[in-house]
Amino acid sequence: MVRFILPLTPLHYPVAYLIYRLNKRLSLPGLIVGSMLPDIEVPIMLILFGTEVPPRLVLHSLLGAASLGTLFSLALTVLIYPTLVNVFFSIRLVEVEKECKFTLRLQFSCLLGNISHVLLDYTNHDYNPIFWPFQMPEETPNLICSALGGREAASLIVQSILIIIGLIILLINGRRHAWKKLLLGG
Repeated sequence: MVRFILPLTPLHYPVAYLIYRLNKRLSLPGLIVGSMLPDIEVPIMLILFGTEVPPRLVLHSLLGAASLGTLFSLALTVLIYPTLVNVFFSIRLVEVEKECKFTLRLQFSCLLGNISHVLLDYTNHDYNPIFWPFQMPEETPNLICSALGGREAASLIVQSILIIIGLIILLINGRRHAWKKLLLGG
């Protein structure tokens, strides 16, 4: 039986934000959605197959993230993200839609977000389908996870770092238009 571990999806946000800060020409909404999308397969796999199969596979591989993950991220960013941000964070729908237009910039940002998710998960999970379907997950060595002391220690280290970075991001953005900065960039 495969050990099921609930993903901490929001901890992927700091990486998306840091990528955006490195290159503000990217789309922060695309990076955010892309960096979180691969975890959508965890509840789907759990519902369809229970705990008898690994909860991560297609979207947690580089190939799946670059293809299906990017495609799904694009659709969600263009069609759903604007409404969610408008409803839950009271940012004008027109402003959000402007940042979520279907462009090459958005496509590339969704791709980067998905790839960042897969690479971040590689640092703190011992089961990684990163090279699937070319290499089975059980055959994929995880030198980073091992170097950090195994799955539990690696998860604790990586998640602690991400929480600290996330808190710093919140402090830096302050109160004035914070949600707009955190969800749309600028």
